[in-house]
Amino acid sequence: MFRFYITITCCCWLLSLGSKAQTNKSIKANQQIWFGYMTSAPINSRYSLWNDFHFVPKGFWVARTGITRNWDNVTFTGGFAYLGLPVSANNKSLKRNEYRPWAQITWNTTTRSHLSFNTRIRYDARFRQKVLEGELTDDYPFTNRMRLAFSARYTFNPDSKKFPLFTQVGSEFLLNFGKEVTYHTFDQLRINVTLGVKRKKLTIQSGYMYRLVQTGPVSYVGNHTILCWVNHQIDWFQTEDSRK
Repeated sequence: MFRFYITITCCCWLLSLGSKAQTNKSIKANQQIWFGYMTSAPINSRYSLWNDFHFVPKGFWVARTGITRNWDNVTFTGGFAYLGLPVSANNKSLKRNEYRPWAQITWNTTTRSHLSFNTRIRYDARFRQKVLEGELTDDYPFTNRMRLAFSARYTFNPDSKKFPLFTQVGSEFLLNFGKEVTYHTFDQLRINVTLGVKRKKLTIQSGYMYRLVQTGPVSYVGNHTILCWVNHQIDWFQTEDSRK
C-alpha cells in the first residue's frame, strides 16, 4: 500500500505544481471526450507489435504503431505516429499534420495480487505542420518532448475468472525542449482516475482526466475529459505462448 500512496501523492503533487505555475495566468475551461483503442499482438515470447488509435473530437486524433521488446517486468517500444491536430483556436478541423517518431521504456511492479504499478518514460520527436495567420504551410518545425507517467492499479477481485474489476489512478507530465521551443517548456499535465474490467484479453476502462495544456505564453486550457479506453491483446501471429 505504501507505493500506492506514493503514486497518489505524485499525482496530487503534479496537479499542485501545475496549479501554482498558472497563478495570475489565463486558464480556459473546456469539456472533452477521449476514445482510445490500444492493441498488442505477440510475435513471440520476446517481441510484440504495438498499435493504438485515439480520437478526441475537435482535439486531436493519433494513429501509432511500433515494435516492443519484452523482458520480465520491463518493455522497450519504438515506432512512428501520425496525428491530426486543430488548425487554430478558431478552426477546430483536424487538418494540421504531425509526424512523430517515438520511443518509450516501461516497467511494472506487482505487490501481492491486488496492487500493481506502472512507470513509463516516453520520447516524442515531433514534426508539426506550421500555421501562419490561420493558414497551413508546407513547413514542419521540429521539437522534442519528454513524457513521464505513473499509474497505480488496484484490483478488487483478482481471483475472479470472469470479470476482474479494478480502479486506476495515474499522472503524466509532458515537457518540451529544443531550439524551436520559444515560450514554454511545460506542455501538458494529465491527472486521471478510471474504473475498469478485464475479460480474458480485453480490458475496458472509463473515467475522468484533467488535462492542462499550455497554448500561449500566459494562456492555458484546462480540459475536463471523459475517458473511454479499450485495451486488446490480439493473437495475429498465433504463437505457442499466446495460445496458452
